[in-house]
Amino acid sequence: MRVTVFGASGVQGAAQVAALSRAGHHPVAVSRNPKALTIDGNNIETCAADFTDTDALQRAVKDAEAIFLNLPSTSFQPAEPTIAAAKAVGEAAKQSDKKPIIVFNTSMPVPVESKGIEAQDDRRTMRTLLRSMDLPVISIQPVCFLDNMLEGWAWPPIRDRQTIVYCHKPTLDVSWIALDDVAQLMIAAMTRPELAGRDFPVGGPEIVRLPGLAERLGKAWGVELGYEHQTVEDFCVKIEEAMRERSGIDGGVLAEQMFRAYSWYNVSGTVVDGVIGRSRISANVGCRMHPRSHSRSIWTLC
Repeated sequence: MRVTVFGASGVQGAAQVAALSRAGHHPVAVSRNPKALTIDGNNIETCAADFTDTDALQRAVKDAEAIFLNLPSTSFQPAEPTIAAAKAVGEAAKQSDKKPIIVFNTSMPVPVESKGIEAQDDRRTMRTLLRSMDLPVISIQPVCFLDNMLEGWAWPPIRDRQTIVYCHKPTLDVSWIALDDVAQLMIAAMTRPELAGRDFPVGGPEIVRLPGLAERLGKAWGVELGYEHQTVEDFCVKIEEAMRERSGIDGGVLAEQMFRAYSWYNVSGTVVDGVIGRSRISANVGCRMHPRSHSRSIWTLC
């Protein structure tokens, strides 16, 4: 399938482009300023497009059978331009002869009821907007990215002290998911048009607490990892410091949004499948993960 991937230069979109290519599909990697891209020696088609450029968006989705939609987070920037971007992509898709299915990666949990976390509410607004345009939209809603361990606010203590320092209290149940597995799940979803209109909160196949996360990652990496419970306040300071160097990101606004989100997580007692509760992902959304190797799995929707 020909699949247009918006946000292809980010870590989430890049994982999707790679997964699509390796699965034999034809990804079109869309970003403002794309660079030449190869995956396993295969040249990947790229497309330059800004969300305010109607003609460029139409070129980007031309002949696409599916669209993977990754949008900037409104945790650290005004919501209006990103909501407008969702609408612009929807309008381009509506003009396309192929009428592509849109797999919307919300990049965060989106509870059914608002928790007062603006970034989550914005994602809900975008999803509603796309569906109001009579577009086939499947919403994939990841819980907590395992790849966060490699980010600037989390990686240094792992690298320097072999210790995971994270603001999950030791008793918090979390269903972590890797970006590669989110990509596999989106690929499975795009082949199931009958799922349009449904929302899928997704996590990994196993629920673990902070001590269990340290144990599993340590075993995979061949080192003994410790863990420390970081306060939400300190976590937000670290995120603000890490984001300060990134152009266009308001670290203060991001820290405030993260404080609300992670305070909610810790008070809830469990972050499982993007909703408050203990039911497993296979029961909730009809998804199963089939191990392929030590590093990759295959998701199927049933």
